[in-house]
Amino acid sequence: MPSNPRGWRRSGPSAGPAPNPLPRLLAPLAAPAEIVLSHAARRLARRRPDVFERLGEARTAVFLIVPDESPFAFRLEPDGPRARVLILPRERTGLCTTRIAGRLADLLALFDGSLDADAAFFARRVRVEGDTAALTALHNALEAAELELVDLAPLPEALRRPALAAWRTLKRVHAAVRPAAGAV
Repeated sequence: MPSNPRGWRRSGPSAGPAPNPLPRLLAPLAAPAEIVLSHAARRLARRRPDVFERLGEARTAVFLIVPDESPFAFRLEPDGPRARVLILPRERTGLCTTRIAGRLADLLALFDGSLDADAAFFARRVRVEGDTAALTALHNALEAAELELVDLAPLPEALRRPALAAWRTLKRVHAAVRPAAGAV
């Protein structure tokens, strides 16, 4: 069988224990999701070049974002108009500048600023390996940009405001429910 450059499948007797079937099942969705996410990052670079300029040398860094509960990871290369996002099996992500791991909800909350990055790091809600200067540059750029997840969604301009309002409402509801879920 020819090698699969994306690393979505292992085969043969030396492959070890049976692989998790989820990456293989989700593989057909990876390419379209990569296109959408990469396009969103490039659109953001056109709309807000200041965000990418704030990255400085970290603009060419490779950030690996690894949700704990996911069999795959997101490889972010934030090089402005050449920005791209790849979705890879977590065991085949290749080299990176900085690796950020944690629960998906926490990683998303870091992105939009609803979770304090320092507090999340010291509480061990997120784990970081690699170049912390690059990570600091990314954090500062995101914080200054005041982005919301909706800013990355491929929505027509007419739907952006309602989507943003819905997203903020969802975040408020989640914040109100979260403390009650931990109380026993």
